[in-house]
Amino acid sequence: MDIRQLEYFLGVASELHFSKAAEKLYVAQPALSRQIQQLENELDVVLFERDKRNVKLTPAGEYLQNEASRILSQLEYVRLRTQLIHRGEEGDLRIAHPGSAVFSVLPTLLSALKLYFPKIRGVLSEVLENKLFESLHNYQVDVGFVREPIPDKYLNSRLIFEECFSLVVPPNHPLTKENFTGLRQVQNESFILPPRHAGSTYHDILLRMCEREGFLPNIIHESNFGTTILKLVEHNLGVSLLPSSYRISSPVNVRFIDLDQLPERTQLSMVWRKDDTNPILHNFLDTASSVDFRYY
Repeated sequence: MDIRQLEYFLGVASELHFSKAAEKLYVAQPALSRQIQQLENELDVVLFERDKRNVKLTPAGEYLQNEASRILSQLEYVRLRTQLIHRGEEGDLRIAHPGSAVFSVLPTLLSALKLYFPKIRGVLSEVLENKLFESLHNYQVDVGFVREPIPDKYLNSRLIFEECFSLVVPPNHPLTKENFTGLRQVQNESFILPPRHAGSTYHDILLRMCEREGFLPNIIHESNFGTTILKLVEHNLGVSLLPSSYRISSPVNVRFIDLDQLPERTQLSMVWRKDDTNPILHNFLDTASSVDFRYY
């Protein structure tokens, strides 16, 4: 039994007329009759009751009609999905990211991906930067977003986004955008910042912003996760310095004061394995190239 025999059988079962079925299948009637006879011989059953005027399905024929229709529909589904996966238009993409990416590039990028490739599913995980590179090398993720790409002969990187920092203060803090003149105004405040080991260059940037104002921050709490820092600030446990994109859709009640007058900027880059030929990844990278990630 093969696919063609099943297609011929379903054609006859639908028409219950060999001549009409042969015409629709673009095959000679004698050839169609031989195929049906071979199928019956292989299965050792009678599929059609035939006389000079009528063709009727037997109970075995009715059963095979239902099953053959299901099988051929499933095969067509498999064929289409196989082509989509081959073209990188369907499947999972494992994405590692810092928390800030959820407030900046990821929603925009995933919206564009859905528009162009609606059957690609993003599997997201918030990963510390030092663990992200390890996850890439261990093939646990396909692409990552990092603040500080490191030279690595096995990885490619691409800068996609740059933004300024903001001073984040509790909602009842006396400082506002209107009366803010410089970071020296918070030199006596308690700070909540990421630890140095989570990204030394990033941490050093934050310290440099304070040092230029003549002080070192009094760090009383540390966290690798921006959403945790925001929650602590909301509860009056200190102030912080975070990428300004955190204020977009921030679920907590805090006040952001932009520091765009300062020269320091933080960047976000994509990193992925150089030898990765996954077509889904490359469709994702192409989509990222088409998106304008300017921050407003």
